[in-house]
Amino acid sequence: MQELKPKYNLLTAICLVVGIVIGTGVFFKAGDVLGSVNGNLSLSILAWIIGGLIMLIASYNFANISVSYGNIHSMTDFARLTVSKKYGFIVGIFAKYIYFPSMTSTVSFVVGMYFCQVFKLTSGPFPFNGYVFLFAFIFLTILALLNILAPMIASKLQISTTIIKMIPLILMGGVGLIVGLSNGTLTENFNYVSSSNIGSGLLGAVCVTAFSYEGWICATNIGGEIKNRNRNLPLALIIGTAIVMFIYIIYNIGLSGAIASDEILSGIPASESVRLAFKYLFGEAFASILIIIVVISAIGTLNGLVIANSRSAYALAINGQGIFQKSMGEISKKKDVPIVSSIFGYIVTLLWLAYYYLSQTNSKANGIGFPFDSSELPIITTYLLYIPMFISFMINKREYGTFKRIIMPSLGVISAGFMIFAACYRHRINTIYYLIFFLVIIGLACLVEFLRVYRDQKRI
Repeated sequence: MQELKPKYNLLTAICLVVGIVIGTGVFFKAGDVLGSVNGNLSLSILAWIIGGLIMLIASYNFANISVSYGNIHSMTDFARLTVSKKYGFIVGIFAKYIYFPSMTSTVSFVVGMYFCQVFKLTSGPFPFNGYVFLFAFIFLTILALLNILAPMIASKLQISTTIIKMIPLILMGGVGLIVGLSNGTLTENFNYVSSSNIGSGLLGAVCVTAFSYEGWICATNIGGEIKNRNRNLPLALIIGTAIVMFIYIIYNIGLSGAIASDEILSGIPASESVRLAFKYLFGEAFASILIIIVVISAIGTLNGLVIANSRSAYALAINGQGIFQKSMGEISKKKDVPIVSSIFGYIVTLLWLAYYYLSQTNSKANGIGFPFDSSELPIITTYLLYIPMFISFMINKREYGTFKRIIMPSLGVISAGFMIFAACYRHRINTIYYLIFFLVIIGLACLVEFLRVYRDQKRI
């Protein structure tokens, strides 16, 4: 089976972590976090801090696992090396059919939403019209083709968009904080509490931040393509996630210094509240420019997810698992990309985009129920799957000290448990619907794999 060649340096790996995480959730979910705590800004900031710490703990543990085992190419390899090959298959199936394509489809929607916001193609409190999903499809298709036909341009796009996206975040964080303190807006927002009492509390708010902080694990899917990966992959995970956490907290404080909480909670689209905040700080013209930068930021995030998603089927194939192994494991000698795996990932993402479109535009009153949120619940499953990896590391890696081997993995297990509980608290019965779907997908995949192995053994 062919292997992808190392071609990404440390900067690219860090930009992949930062670029995937930053770009959509921080803009898309800020109002949801604030709404979950009924406008309580102190609890909102605390939710962002807790979510960031959970991300840092998880990435630190994965960095240690990467250093300890080495030769890690993907999320599947983490599970295979720490627990077992069978567990690696389960994680690989989850990554291939649920995690990466669902995340990619959600972010493509966000790109479409902000693009339509710039060109005034959507309005109102529920911006899920046909234009949004049309442009979501267009941008997803363009980036999928770019990663197949010009992968090095795609990697340069990741670096440039990561740098560009820092501009509005840093400006909002710095200027919003100063202006908010000088005119009293920040103080008013800290004292503000919504009268609606519709929030799900701090647990729900932390669950929402999970979407905004998610994506760092995607860097592991190009582990085999990172130069000096035993050194650079763990560095990228730790440095990248630390940068993200700092910027998110500063941005959200600055946002609350630029716009009143009641405006954020008024029911306007998330993209409109961001535009208004920039308008209040910098004026209409500059706000329009910054919203364009937000679109570029979202495109960078989508590009990073497309890169990771295109390797999901390949990651299983190189370990001798999954359907159509020979095709999924083939690499274009000219482009050094797994073309069939990339096309497969694109098709599965389109199916998830269709689900997201139907779930957001179709009410249950029409007789068709779409029972779970594909933007949040698949993320929570990753924390469930992390737990056996952390426990296995504690049991098997006796050569490490107490901090690396016991304390941090234990905190990882506790953090994962907290996120699972928060998801159940926020989504209630929908969590059960999602878990049923998850188990059906895993069950079908295991059955197909069993039949494939049985067939191959009979041939022998």
